[in-house]
Amino acid sequence: MPEQPVVEATEAPYIPRPDANPTALRAALSRISPSQVKEFDRQLVEASTKAQTNQSLGPLWLFCRSWAQFIEVERHPDIARRQAELLAMVEDRHPDAREAISEISRILAWADARLGR
Repeated sequence: MPEQPVVEATEAPYIPRPDANPTALRAALSRISPSQVKEFDRQLVEASTKAQTNQSLGPLWLFCRSWAQFIEVERHPDIARRQAELLAMVEDRHPDAREAISEISRILAWADARLGR
C-alpha cells in the first residue's frame, strides 16, 4: 500500500461543520449517520454522569471532541470511504494492516487539525 503523507478531501462536505456541543453534534450526526445516534445518546449520558461524579467538565469535553472528530471525517465522503476501507483491512487482518493503521492515524490527525484544537 503506498504511503499517503497528506490527507486531502477531494469531494465537498455533505454538511457544514457543526459547533462542538452536544446539540449541534447530534443534529449533524442525525443527518450523516443516523444509525449512530443511539450510541451518541448512550455516550452522552455516560459522559454527563462522569462529569457530575468527578465534578469536572473533562468527560464532556472528551465526548464532544471525539464525536466532532467522527463527524469531521464522515462529512467528507471520500475520506469517510477511505477510512471505512482501512478499518475493514484492519478487521480482516490484511497483510497491510499496519500501514492501514498508520493511514487511519493520519486521517484522525487531519480531522483534529481541521477542528483547530
